[in-house]
Amino acid sequence: MTKQKPKKFGKPKSFSKYSNADPLQKTSLLSKVFGNQKKLDDARDSFFSSYGFESNINPMRLISFLLLISIILCIGMFFIERSNENIYKSWTYQGVTTIPPSDALDFDLVIEFSKKENFDKCNTNNPKKLLDGICDESLQLVNDMNKTQSRSQVLYIFQFLLMFILFFPLGTFFHRTLRNIKTLKYQTSISPEKMIVWIYFAIFLYFLAIFTSRFISKEFNIAFMIFLVPLSFLVFRIIKTFIEIYKGSLIDVSENLFTTFTLKFKLWITAFVAVLFFNPSTITRFWAYDSVIVEDLIDATKLMYFSSLLLIIFSLLTLAMVVEIYKLQEIKKIKTGSITVDPLQ
Repeated sequence: MTKQKPKKFGKPKSFSKYSNADPLQKTSLLSKVFGNQKKLDDARDSFFSSYGFESNINPMRLISFLLLISIILCIGMFFIERSNENIYKSWTYQGVTTIPPSDALDFDLVIEFSKKENFDKCNTNNPKKLLDGICDESLQLVNDMNKTQSRSQVLYIFQFLLMFILFFPLGTFFHRTLRNIKTLKYQTSISPEKMIVWIYFAIFLYFLAIFTSRFISKEFNIAFMIFLVPLSFLVFRIIKTFIEIYKGSLIDVSENLFTTFTLKFKLWITAFVAVLFFNPSTITRFWAYDSVIVEDLIDATKLMYFSSLLLIIFSLLTLAMVVEIYKLQEIKKIKTGSITVDPLQ
């Protein structure tokens, strides 16, 4: 008997298996990426199945670790901006008044800057004359500007990415917190999934307003009003969610809404609103958008390292508030007990 040769371009076996139990569990490339019907049915069943109290210890640990990294990055941002401020102040001592361009390759801007600062020799981009050093002083200021801005932007990108990563454990933590309040015998008709989706939608609108408001209008008042609408909506959604969390987590709930919130949350919401107004994105697009002279740049840099301090305080208060909510729910579970919740009832 001759041995049958395998087909050279045969279909890979790993993409054509069938489960003996259920033909819907076909293992194909698409099902590996998007899941199959059986997994979808299992997820739907678990969504509508009864659930009990779940500990939030693991999401809290991950949030604490990421917030610690955020604090370290904020400290780095603070010292970088302080160093940038000293460089900008040294320019004022040299008599420089206008902000240098940050791109040395755009020589038209370099020449324009040189004329404003009375570097009269730097009036051409002829390579032969440039080798004589006619623009060395101007180019040094341009390179310093590029270095200071690059250092700040790199660290800001890392901070922004970390904030994006934080959304996932925070979403898990607060989704579980909202589910737990029902198991702690608190009567509410809220949907944890809808509450979290509303908050993330409000965050999306907030950042969308920051990045598009100046494209819609160069006028500060109009752009700022566009920015205020999603900011107010975000604060409203946050406060509405935390009203339910604290009412469901506290053993003794006051009728007065102001006294329902703990001191830690009051400090946190104050810092949260302050961060919404003063962060690197809002500073560059609102408070320092029309900076022309070096004094404006120094003021913007002061706002930058002020926002770094604000973010450090906010991160610490966020950590304290997350720990507080975790403890409140664990204590209430021990003292009052918990029940199993059927979402279909």
